[in-house]
Amino acid sequence: MSEYPESIPESKKFDNFQFSVKASLDVKTDLQEQLETLQGRIEKIIQNVLVGDVPIIRFVLNAGHDKLELKKLAKGIDRIADLIELHDQIETKLHIIKAAEKDPEWFAFAFGDFTQEIDKDINDIFN
Repeated sequence: MSEYPESIPESKKFDNFQFSVKASLDVKTDLQEQLETLQGRIEKIIQNVLVGDVPIIRFVLNAGHDKLELKKLAKGIDRIADLIELHDQIETKLHIIKAAEKDPEWFAFAFGDFTQEIDKDINDIFN
């Protein structure tokens, strides 16, 4: 049984190699530059995508970096974004109805239009 995973082609398998400190330093420098570039791009996205002035992506990334979980979260938020506006509109209307049920007299005096009743009462007095 081979020590290498099946996915590595036979021509790429090796048992020993020469290590070069200079080559590793060159690779290290390149990797650091790539990492700094990526960190800059990520930070720019974090600062530009705010929810109520809160860089919420930073908190999400502190919870984990799993690509599938992040994509699942993004899809969930996208789906909620389509529903939440309608949800809020219905909730607001329901709050208004509950306020009217709680104090119908106040609601009537605050929002009622009594111009027809006043006009009718005036006509009744003079007729």
